[in-house]
Amino acid sequence: MKWCVTALALACMATAMPSAVSAADPGMDSIVRGGRLYDNWYRELRVTPPRGTHPLFGGAVGLVSDAAATWRCTTCHGWDYGGAGGMPGITGYRGADPAAIVAILEQPPHGYGAVMRPRDLLDLAQFVSRGQLPMDDLVDAKTRRSKGLAAGYEDRYSTICAGCHGADGKKVRDTPPLGEVARERPHEALHMILNGHPSGQMPALRVLGAEAAAGMLAFLQTLPAQNLAGSVVRGGRLYDNWQAELRTLPPSVPHPAYPRSAVYAEDAPRTWRCKECHGWDYLGRDGGYASGPHATGIKGIRDLSGAPPEQVIAVLRDDTHRYGAVLKQRDLLDLAHFVSLGQIDMDRAIDRPTRKAKGVAARAVDYYGTICASCHGRDGAAIITTVPLGRLANDSPWEALHKILNGHPDEPMPALRVLGNNLLVDILAYLQTLSQDR
Repeated sequence: MKWCVTALALACMATAMPSAVSAADPGMDSIVRGGRLYDNWYRELRVTPPRGTHPLFGGAVGLVSDAAATWRCTTCHGWDYGGAGGMPGITGYRGADPAAIVAILEQPPHGYGAVMRPRDLLDLAQFVSRGQLPMDDLVDAKTRRSKGLAAGYEDRYSTICAGCHGADGKKVRDTPPLGEVARERPHEALHMILNGHPSGQMPALRVLGAEAAAGMLAFLQTLPAQNLAGSVVRGGRLYDNWQAELRTLPPSVPHPAYPRSAVYAEDAPRTWRCKECHGWDYLGRDGGYASGPHATGIKGIRDLSGAPPEQVIAVLRDDTHRYGAVLKQRDLLDLAHFVSLGQIDMDRAIDRPTRKAKGVAARAVDYYGTICASCHGRDGAAIITTVPLGRLANDSPWEALHKILNGHPDEPMPALRVLGNNLLVDILAYLQTLSQDR
């Protein structure tokens, strides 16, 4: 959305936007709605975005995950309104005539007149003209910390925000933890504090003024981040069975990438489990699922080990996987963290021909007796809803080790990854000594 400076030059006013809009100003609701349209207009309007890339987007912003993102104002002009990736900003249009801004928005090369109604264009123009706050006055450019004071804003957060976001800012799965967003993307967080979230129920706090918004941002920056180890093990449970982990109804149709000729093609929920195509050893067609009832001919995920999480998320969202339709942003990030950071080389832990763990069972006796036996029993057969641990560990040692590492979906079983791979292989070796019968 590259702004045409020439067309608007005569209409621009020299006065800058004040630090806050008066609460008595009758255009406040229009401004905050325009801020949400600036963020993501097609989500705010609940419409399907254009299929093609925006005509003015030339790749200057860098990697963009899909064509729809090129139609978002923030992609080119940034959360601080100063431009992104070499594209121009919109700060020069503070105070400009909204009608003149509408004229630029609705005509080519912007072309938003074809996808937005006149009222939408006017609200967006009102935001551009009157809704931009001087971000440099609110956020330190070097430290990315709010220039506001967090003191006094815990009560506001706890009463206005915590009902949805939780006391720690981690409750909403559609977003990363608020503490992470506020520290890593403070301008984006501040924009949403002021204007709310597109097509959501988040209240817009612009009416409280710029000082309050900066104070709220300062408090958010004190909230905890998502623990990476916790994210990895949760991702491992999602890889196992995300439907059970999320307590959600499974898809009623088979996954489109699951081969129609494979054994479980008619079992729709199973076809959507990551492990069903890529295996418990993460090697897919090159590992334990090379043959037998689980064979699909689909490759594993080992080549994504160590990949940037955003690259993994792009794969999860692509037309082959389509998990963007069933998983929230937090779920995708946790699953990506597992794929990137959580895979282990199963062949170093388990001898493939014999299926025997390459550990020492005797070293794990006390660990099993204190950590595991309270639920599974000394013989590993106390939980009647699952097969005895001895049988699982011998028949499917890769599955058993995956669960030792990450826990079981939607169950209180602890994830023991933090104890180290060597000890966990010893525990697997001990499980293989337990009775395979009840």
